[in-house]
Amino acid sequence: MEITTSSGCPVDCYYCPQDLYKRSYKGKPRLSLEDFNTVIDKLPKDMGIWFGCFTEPFINSDCTNMIESAISKGFKVRIFSTLVGMKAEDVERLSKMDIQEFTLHLPDNKNNTKIPVNTQMYKDTLALVLQKLRIDNFSVMNENFIDNERAGTTRTARGTHMKGMYECFKLVHPQFAMLPNCDVALCCNDFGLKHILGNLLTQSYDEIVNSKEFRRIRADRLKFDSKDILCRNCMFAVPIFEYYTFQAAIALVGPVVKDIMVTKYWR
Repeated sequence: MEITTSSGCPVDCYYCPQDLYKRSYKGKPRLSLEDFNTVIDKLPKDMGIWFGCFTEPFINSDCTNMIESAISKGFKVRIFSTLVGMKAEDVERLSKMDIQEFTLHLPDNKNNTKIPVNTQMYKDTLALVLQKLRIDNFSVMNENFIDNERAGTTRTARGTHMKGMYECFKLVHPQFAMLPNCDVALCCNDFGLKHILGNLLTQSYDEIVNSKEFRRIRADRLKFDSKDILCRNCMFAVPIFEYYTFQAAIALVGPVVKDIMVTKYWR
């Protein structure tokens, strides 16, 4: 489950359709710790919790509390952050937690983000993070950055549309995106909130997985075409024969083929 902690992101990356998200989202401005705890008590314990999704997670001052709560309940937690909103006390607390993966989004030489690189607070936080935390991945929007086009919603999107049967790992193994009001969107590429599957404050996780909308989206994979399913505009959608051929190869050959597939489709 990917967690969006706020209704907007001041970092406003060039490759992020943030305006679309702000226009589409109509709920409360920030996810409360109380609501977060209510929701994660409904989730399967083998499900990973990702902090990031549509906005910088630490814009919400309760983000560290949420991470601490999720880990204490046995969830594996991943974080994707620019550090905007993070304070020194957050870093100290995070350094004592068992975080499965931390991806640090750094400033770039193209001014593609509004990370406040010249402020002393950002410099001090960055230095402390590099000293105290294990950083597993770095993300930089430089000349080598690959824009995934967010299912055709970024300003750089080419407007591609897939016809024929397809598959997506996010449909096989759902990676839903939860909003601050606990509505659940299809995935991290649904910035326009086109596919809202339900709400985890009022429904169970099983009800979300078995919702009419999610079943409709999954059924579309086996059709020749449709105009109202976001997945057909997304680079994560792979022709179905190609997808399962790679899956079989992974099972037979192992990590080498898996690395090829991840590089080709998921980076």
